[in-house]
Amino acid sequence: MLNLKYRPHYFSYHLNREVEEVYWHAIVNSLALSLVFIFEPIYLYSLGYSVTQILWYYVQVYVWYTVLISFGAKFASRFGYKHAILVSNFFYVFYWIALFSIKAEPWLFFAAPLLFALQKSFFWPAYDAEVAVATTAAKVQEGREVGVLFSLNQLAFVVGPVVGGLVSHFLGFAALFITAAALMLVSVYPLFKSPEIHSTHQFRFQNLWSVFRNHTSNFFGYWGYAEDLMVQSLWPVYMFTIVASFLNVGLITTIATLIGTVLMLYVGKLADKGDRRRLIRFSSIFYGITWIFRFLGKGTGGVLAFDALTKTGKDMSNVPLMALTFVRAGEKGPDYAIAYSVFYEFSLSIGKILTALAGIAILGSGLSVMFVFALAGILTMFYGLLK
Repeated sequence: MLNLKYRPHYFSYHLNREVEEVYWHAIVNSLALSLVFIFEPIYLYSLGYSVTQILWYYVQVYVWYTVLISFGAKFASRFGYKHAILVSNFFYVFYWIALFSIKAEPWLFFAAPLLFALQKSFFWPAYDAEVAVATTAAKVQEGREVGVLFSLNQLAFVVGPVVGGLVSHFLGFAALFITAAALMLVSVYPLFKSPEIHSTHQFRFQNLWSVFRNHTSNFFGYWGYAEDLMVQSLWPVYMFTIVASFLNVGLITTIATLIGTVLMLYVGKLADKGDRRRLIRFSSIFYGITWIFRFLGKGTGGVLAFDALTKTGKDMSNVPLMALTFVRAGEKGPDYAIAYSVFYEFSLSIGKILTALAGIAILGSGLSVMFVFALAGILTMFYGLLK
């Protein structure tokens, strides 16, 4: 078995058991997601849905998410982070069933976003709080722990897209879904190798309100996740319109992810040694510019180049961003951690809803999708507001 307790200096060291369990969960969970992640919007596009309709699809997801996230946090507070993550995995399976059944039952276009929102509501508050509490126990290496966590995710995303492309190309979406669903259900096993230990605290709205009052600029800072909306919606569709092959999309994503992953471990180390806020500001400007100038990405080579820039910019931003977020969430104990996690997820959801609506307006006025990418680039620079 891989020993994660002692790693080179770019990695975190002397991990507590919970952090190691989170790492193992992240590997399997990310592998499951990476098989299908970029193919979800492409699947909708292949069914005849327009890019505007795909944005409306994600508006539904995040509107439902903002409504349900507090419910998911209360569940995690009462029954524990790990049990919430377990429930979320089942909702992911139900979501995939609904998503890939849209071809036969078009009304599921409106039901699938609800299932996706339920998955997010059970998973993300619990996962964010779990990682925040676990990594805060080793303050000198929070950045490296987040760097390793993201690197494990990215290593899975190196393998997953090309495997997903091969499976969908030769065996179809049904086989792709079955494989991903099986891995998703298995991924929760490492978390239960030790008992649930965060099941007694409470999610309180007064704590959430306190977070809003103390971190108002962060509410707008998390709107930078406009870029993440593009990564999960329109950018895969754009790639598909250029290369027109599931296999080629998967291969391009794999190569681009490999390039971005190499840099991430170093960024995680910098997040421990330097000023995280300064690193976030610099990386968010760089990443935002890559979206603004995306119109230069013509042909297969251009798509590969900008996808690699996407992975690099996202990794450079996300490591210090998440390290800072976990510090803020974990600095006052489990009750505050779950409240900050809800604040974080609610804030980014509002940003994604507004971005999608603005994108719909841009496309509805007859402008190119490149203007939507440019808008996402501008909003990505909002990361610089985080404190």
